[in-house]
Amino acid sequence: MTLTGQATTMLAMVLCGLVMGMLYDTYRTMERKCHLPIWLVWISDFFFWISCTFLVFGTLLRINEGVVRIYIFLGLGIGIIFYFLLFQRMYLRILNKLIALSVWLYRVTLRIGYYILIVPLLFLYRALVAIALFLFSVLFTVVKWLARPFLFLGGKLWSPIWTGYLQKPTQKAKKIARKRWQALTGWIKGKKM
Repeated sequence: MTLTGQATTMLAMVLCGLVMGMLYDTYRTMERKCHLPIWLVWISDFFFWISCTFLVFGTLLRINEGVVRIYIFLGLGIGIIFYFLLFQRMYLRILNKLIALSVWLYRVTLRIGYYILIVPLLFLYRALVAIALFLFSVLFTVVKWLARPFLFLGGKLWSPIWTGYLQKPTQKAKKIARKRWQALTGWIKGKKM
């Protein structure tokens, strides 16, 4: 291998060491922020080191056809040390700001989606329910008014049937419907961001 090839390989390994340091800090920061269970941390660690191995040996394959020499590990070590001494603080500041910006954008997007999609749908639902209840009350009033003469004439016949067979199931059905309606309206009112 020529001197130029060795210098290129050494420089590439120093850059790989810098990138590995950045990837390591990114991985550890995300691991701390996500609060992963320990078994998932082990799996993530395994895949992190496998990906770093692929990074190094993929770079070696492109630079010097995969020839491994001792100075390759020296270059990796120098790159990692350079990163931790010179660039780590600055990179972590930038990384934390990017994470905070990403979280903020995610929350803003959710809030905009809530106000663009959910609030109009809830308003439409409430308006339709109010219109349906109004129409039902008008219809019920008209039917009650039209049925008054028949109720007066059939009151003596209807009273024993109502009190004997229909009153208790009707009251139970009213209670169940009222509870379900209150649960639904409470659920809708409670869904605020």
